[in-house]
Amino acid sequence: MRKLKVGIVGCGLIAKARHIPAYKRMKKSVELSAVCDLNEKLAMETAKEFRIPNAYPNVLEMLSKEDLDIVDICVPPQVHASVAVEAIEKGCHVIMEKPMALKTSDCDQMIEVARKHKVKLCVIHNNLFHPPFLKAKKLVADGAIGGFVGMRIFLSTPRWDMIDLKDHWYHKLPGGVIGETGPHMAYMSLAFLKNVRNVDIYAKNFLKHPWAPFDEFRIELEGENGISSVALSYTRNCWAANVDIFGTEAGLHLDLESMLLIRHRLKELSYMSIARSSLSAISQMIGGLASNAFKVITDRQKIGTDVVIERFADSILNDTQPPVTGEEGRETVRVMEMVVERYREKYGDKVE
Repeated sequence: MRKLKVGIVGCGLIAKARHIPAYKRMKKSVELSAVCDLNEKLAMETAKEFRIPNAYPNVLEMLSKEDLDIVDICVPPQVHASVAVEAIEKGCHVIMEKPMALKTSDCDQMIEVARKHKVKLCVIHNNLFHPPFLKAKKLVADGAIGGFVGMRIFLSTPRWDMIDLKDHWYHKLPGGVIGETGPHMAYMSLAFLKNVRNVDIYAKNFLKHPWAPFDEFRIELEGENGISSVALSYTRNCWAANVDIFGTEAGLHLDLESMLLIRHRLKELSYMSIARSSLSAISQMIGGLASNAFKVITDRQKIGTDVVIERFADSILNDTQPPVTGEEGRETVRVMEMVVERYREKYGDKVE
């Protein structure tokens, strides 16, 4: 089996922490050939650190000198479309970080060009491929919780990671800080909601940073089959990523940091029923922790980005559908456009 040659655009944190290690673990099917970054020194340092053969100061030079199968885009979303089109026109398959773009028109351009050149396009919606989320999707599809009626998402990003930083790049995104984290809540909601057409948003400012008009957000997404209620918090000093999925017969609680899923079904409010429900939750938690520990110790734990990249490579080798299509990436961008538009309607000049 031939190896796919990969070039990475952008040598920032996400490339070095997630993407490059993922490819390095795929030695049988992938060859990491080159990296590029406008900061040529960073590109060269990254290539040296990870033993990648070549480093370039820009994507055009990399594309002209390398015979690549895959271009992996790890640069800000403002330039995703231009970089992707350049790579696609060279015959490369393209995978990129979320969001696919900042405008649906840019998504449409990428989809059209990829179709014209008969290459595959993929967006890394990493949370969809964490083990608890994959299991939850199957349980819902199998009717294990009855009919789906709604969901709740809570994402907490520590203050020091974004909101406390006056010069962070999120300020350049539509809607500011929600433009960075918002796509996660959008694509997770879209995994279950159908045809989202109505959104609303509520914002508060607790930290009073002059460069951050708001730091706590509550967002509602209404689909044909249910509602997703979202809390995005930037005021705390801790990470959290929790998803609750509600069905007519049972519910699911997902902790995407601990990689745990707990199914709960409390039919009665008797002491015995509550005790059984609590014991069941404890049992599921202990079992999940033990399973995760075993996978980590034996180096079998694959999460999020690792899974998407591996499945994308498989889709190229086997000519199957990518794990996240361009059309799915576009739908996330469409929902984010609605959220930012509503944000600006309600809060006007305060919105970044």
